Amino acid sequence: MNKHVLNTILKGVLTVCLLIGSVFAQYTKGNTVMTWSKYKWKNSGVEGASPQDWRKSLENFHTTRNKASRLLKSSLMLTHYYTGSTEDVHLVSEFANMEDATAYGGSQAPLNKKAWPNEEERKSAVSAYNKYFQSYHEDLHVFENHVAFRKKAKKKDLPDRTVVTVTTSYWKPLKDVEGGSAEEREKLMKKFHRNVTMKNDILISQRVVTHLWSGHVADGLWPVTYIQEFASIADADDTSSQNELFNKVFKTDEEKEALGKYWAGKHDDIGLFHNETFTNK
Repeated sequence: MNKHVLNTILKGVLTVCLLIGSVFAQYTKGNTVMTWSKYKWKNSGVEGASPQDWRKSLENFHTTRNKASRLLKSSLMLTHYYTGSTEDVHLVSEFANMEDATAYGGSQAPLNKKAWPNEEERKSAVSAYNKYFQSYHEDLHVFENHVAFRKKAKKKDLPDRTVVTVTTSYWKPLKDVEGGSAEEREKLMKKFHRNVTMKNDILISQRVVTHLWSGHVADGLWPVTYIQEFASIADADDTSSQNELFNKVFKTDEEKEALGKYWAGKHDDIGLFHNETFTNK
């Protein structure tokens, strides 16, 4: 990653988030923080570029740093599929809290020294990685990640590249849900997660994030964003597996309506990406 990126990632915006998070967020103890930043590939002029060199440079940089970092809990590297420009590279990173996210953003040079104690090896690894990137960095999102609805990938079974879909649905205001409560909503969502999400074999991983610094509440509707990973676009398009599980768990109309009454009945398709799994933590 270029020097500009390493020195500026998450600075400033995350510091502001520490100040405003308590105003806008409904942070739950035990949840984690997800940051989403965008970078750009170079279009041309990359010395020694090849698919093999690209793969080797990225894998060495990320896996070595991932092992050295105690602050980074997990990560995704999302590249172009159907969303955005072919130049775009998105890094989605998970931290225990905002303090760790901020500290990670301000400790890139020390992290590199820890990852590669030998100066020449460090310069070589960072240079090999940097050459593929433009001097560009944009902080897009800071989310609260709800660990109760997390499904972790089984990394030993992952292909080098998967498909990640990002969609946002909306909770209704509880005041508009007849007979509803936050406790019942949580209970029903956990039931769905336990019996549908976790048993859906085509869903490799899932992160469910809500408003912390990113996103907005409009007309009382609360955005709930699903970051879901699949082996292929065919699996991402396959809704039959989930529907079959859903109908086994929520058998009656009353059971289905009990869960459905909390949702506004609309969703936004945010993105469809490739995930370069060999870089992930």
